[in-house]
Amino acid sequence: MEPAPNDSGENDEQYGSFTTGGGDVVVYDTENPEAWLQSSYAVEVGTSSERTSA
Repeated sequence: MEPAPNDSGENDEQYGSFTTGGGDVVVYDTENPEAWLQSSYAVEVGTSSERTSA
């Protein structure tokens, strides 16, 4: 698997991500093309002060 363009626009990060045509999110390591994961569900993570409890 070749590294894909990073949707975030940051090229100096070790990790990148993109969304597939089917809507899945792929997160990958730019330094290791064999280290990646794909999911049909994603959540944004912030600092604990930014998160709210349900």
